[in-house]
Amino acid sequence: MRNIYLVGMMGSGKSETGSALAEILGMKAVDMDDLIVQEERRSLNEIFEQKGEAYFRELESRILGQISIKKNQVIATGGGSVIRDDNRHVMLQTGKVIYLKSSLDVLWDRLQGMKDRPLLKTADPKVVLERIFEERRKYYECFEDAVDTDFKTPEDVAREIAATLED
Repeated sequence: MRNIYLVGMMGSGKSETGSALAEILGMKAVDMDDLIVQEERRSLNEIFEQKGEAYFRELESRILGQISIKKNQVIATGGGSVIRDDNRHVMLQTGKVIYLKSSLDVLWDRLQGMKDRPLLKTADPKVVLERIFEERRKYYECFEDAVDTDFKTPEDVAREIAATLED
């Protein structure tokens, strides 16, 4: 089977939904952020602090290129992976892309107080989240398949996605 890529904002549930979906479908679960942390041997926060976002985006694109060659994977992408045209192209060419759609209020409820979100390590993280949400929305919405994640467990979202794949 071709890969399934889960895209969406930070806090939309990509990692947990990806694991649940992979289990349902008998596929391998892959988390791009985890692969980056393993390769760099440092946290996402440390990567952003020490090397910056541009460096992180390069890593993200390289990792995507490496994993997209394989098949039969459910891949939880990084929230910003869609901002690069090349990344969107790779995903569309090598699998099915599903947008995990969440409202801004639900995202904020899920993310506030979390310390492992480098882009939200600011004086006003809610304002930054709103800005990122608005900037990335056009990229997420360019994908045909979307599943609303508001007030659903990752397992519920995974079952919903699995059901649409059977159609």
